[in-house]
Amino acid sequence: MAKLLVTITPPTPNGDLHIGHMAGPFLAADIYTRAQRQRGHDCTLVSYSDDYQSYMLRRSIELDRPAQELAVENTDKINETLKMMGIQVDFWMRPYRNNYFKKAVEEVYEFAVKAGAVYKKVSQEPYCEQCDKWGYEAFGRGNCDHCGADSDASQCEECAHTPNASKMTGFHCKLCASPMIWRPIEREFLALSNFRHYLQSTFEHVPLRPFIRRFLSEEMRLGPADWGITRPHDGGFDLKADGTRRIHTWFMGLSGYLAAFREYLNEHKQAPWEYDEYCRSGKGRLVHFLGYDCAFSHMVVYPSLLHTMHGYRMRQTFYTNQFLTLNGKNLSTSRNYAIWARDLVAEACTDSARFYLALIAPEQDTDDFDVEKFNTWRDQTFNEVLVKLAAQAERERVDGDNLKVNSTDASAIKALVARWFEVTSVDHFSMKGLAVLLSDVINAARDRQSMGKRILPYMALIGAIGAPVFPDLARDILRYCRLTEKEVLQQLVYISAVEYEI
Repeated sequence: MAKLLVTITPPTPNGDLHIGHMAGPFLAADIYTRAQRQRGHDCTLVSYSDDYQSYMLRRSIELDRPAQELAVENTDKINETLKMMGIQVDFWMRPYRNNYFKKAVEEVYEFAVKAGAVYKKVSQEPYCEQCDKWGYEAFGRGNCDHCGADSDASQCEECAHTPNASKMTGFHCKLCASPMIWRPIEREFLALSNFRHYLQSTFEHVPLRPFIRRFLSEEMRLGPADWGITRPHDGGFDLKADGTRRIHTWFMGLSGYLAAFREYLNEHKQAPWEYDEYCRSGKGRLVHFLGYDCAFSHMVVYPSLLHTMHGYRMRQTFYTNQFLTLNGKNLSTSRNYAIWARDLVAEACTDSARFYLALIAPEQDTDDFDVEKFNTWRDQTFNEVLVKLAAQAERERVDGDNLKVNSTDASAIKALVARWFEVTSVDHFSMKGLAVLLSDVINAARDRQSMGKRILPYMALIGAIGAPVFPDLARDILRYCRLTEKEVLQQLVYISAVEYEI
């Protein structure tokens, strides 16, 4: 039995969540956690609000409101949206003035310092004289020196590498649009170049999606370059009262996950001993769900930091997604071109939204959400499952039928179950693969119904393995079948081949 600490990249609380967030790490982490619990693993799902993000400062200026007031307001919205989407995060941490967060940041930083991985130097950084703002991230923008895409100087959304602001073209202030100048300032840096061989050996045999392996190969060819971890006069968390050691949010991600987990165990679960079981026993694993644009921090920085943390023994697994478009165009909160997750649920329902977004999840490549296609699918497929197929399964059950699988169906059911084991594995999980499998089982049941054949085992299987994807619908299907999830898993999934009726 594995001990899995599952994480979702913390959103910046400058707005609500749209369908792109859902089709990416949020829904995938929830479905993964539910599926692993079905398989008997211990799982805890945590995340938090990125209160110290540089973009919170810019948003507060644009709206003329205090940044933390906005963070509290939008974090409330985010949690409401997660609830509407049926996403069950075990604990959502609020880092602002949170002692667990403070201690975790200090711990990770001090481990890196003791390992000789942090040093100071004076660097030239972009600065806007007119606005008195530094262009580390939210206040500066230009064209990425790696791929040419429009980007800040932190992590490029297009190629996921860290741009070198001094080599970016068209670098300007986001507040006044003026070109930024360059000023010297003392910063602290993480010597990522020290970890190059460690990272190469770590990822050599780790299962990764092809596009993210390409990214890591490119990153190793590029360096990785030493990376600034303090941003004086910008967003971040002060480890010194005078603000000279203001650690920025991307360095603090690993601290945030560990702090959220510790606070959950201590304050809510009342099981503080589990921290060592997950983090220091060698039995635990960090399972990260993230967007492609967060790959550098999560897959280069955090493994390096964890390597310096004496006593911590955790494997790390990474599920990185590409981006969802809306009718062929990029989703954008700033341009208000998005479908907000809560609006989708209000117009449709939670389970249909979850199922469809899982089907079009951009796990390997960009995928698209089309409103008309969604509505057609919901009318023709989703509603039909409950209305027609579940009703027939109920009639079969009333007639005394059970889950014995005859020779005609045995091989088909076994093949479907084998696919379930594959797409829900700890190392090779695929939310999209699970959704496609469920769609295939639904189609098999529809085909059998059209031929007047028995469908109860197929519907029972949908109700059991579909629970992580569409929880409420799955419960309804099992109610029609007059079976529990546990009974179906025991009789159709966790059985040997000889137990099928021949």
